[in-house]
Amino acid sequence: MTMLLGLNFVILHVPDVEKARTFYTGKLGLVVEGEQPDFVQFKQPQGNGATFAIDKGEDAATLQGAELWWFVDDADATCSALVAQNVEVVSEPHDEPFGRAFAIKDPAGHTLHMLQLPQRG
Repeated sequence: MTMLLGLNFVILHVPDVEKARTFYTGKLGLVVEGEQPDFVQFKQPQGNGATFAIDKGEDAATLQGAELWWFVDDADATCSALVAQNVEVVSEPHDEPFGRAFAIKDPAGHTLHMLQLPQRG
């Protein structure tokens, strides 16, 4: 399953690395690129070569402060596919000046934004 198209390198701090690893591989289709104790680095099956990683957050202060945006081909279809996998949607697909967007939550409570860029031409 490949839904995500592009993101720059981002590290999220999570309380449970294995639970987050399962979410990002099983629900979003990311592929593990490297692992160390309490750290997992992913690559996207398609995309711009950007890297995303998770690591063990030690306290509540380290679990905050990131905003992540992924590009998707079709916001409505991607949202529907995630809903079918019981992923929590916090903002339904809607039009913005910069494209069609929606947002979901991961198991650690991080908001993940998805964006379908407007058609050109």
